[in-house]
Amino acid sequence: MLCRKINVAPAKIKGGRFSAFSLIEILISLVLGSLLLLSLSALYSQFLISQIKQDERLLLQKEAHQLINYFQQHIQHLGYQGQARADSNFALFEQNGQRYALVKPSCFVFFYDLNNDGCLGKRATKNTACTQGELNNTKELAKEIFGFKLENKEIYLYADNQLINCSREQCKSLLSSCGNSWTKLTSSELFQVTDLAFSWKKQDQLLQIDLALDSVKSPQINYRVTAYTYILNTL
Repeated sequence: MLCRKINVAPAKIKGGRFSAFSLIEILISLVLGSLLLLSLSALYSQFLISQIKQDERLLLQKEAHQLINYFQQHIQHLGYQGQARADSNFALFEQNGQRYALVKPSCFVFFYDLNNDGCLGKRATKNTACTQGELNNTKELAKEIFGFKLENKEIYLYADNQLINCSREQCKSLLSSCGNSWTKLTSSELFQVTDLAFSWKKQDQLLQIDLALDSVKSPQINYRVTAYTYILNTL
């Protein structure tokens, strides 16, 4: 079978319209692209660092205010005593008529009648005397004794129940020092407490609390707060 020959003119591409990129142009494009990526990477890193710092500040702020609220919750009732005061034991623990001890700014110990039975600690029964001669005669004493102190950049709570059967002299040792048994309230693994100070803004009426926390992850980040607590009872 014979095929007919068809004459077709070859297509011509005009050189100027689809010219290839030169090596210099490619290199310039690569450099500009790399610079853009580096800039974006730097901006993202700065954003992450800023976000981490912001998270740390918020953590310190949250923890500081939770601690302040906890302090205020109890300090405002300092010295309170319920109306059923017959055979009370408050006098065994008072020092010169006071129901608190501010031994040093970073250590504050006090007590109040949390269960409203007129005694420090819990009466054995509703009508049981809280003293037996010169001895204390209540249970669960530590539940109505409160203490906050700063030690090794951590806050500790008073947690000593050994004075349950104390004599008058032993009972009064409660407000004479910051010794005895304490338990940790905060952990230095999360943050460090660099300042905790209690001071009277108005003696026996208005207490000032200064608290400062430092971040463990970013030591340059810190948070400080000053709060005031009115004492609801006449001391």
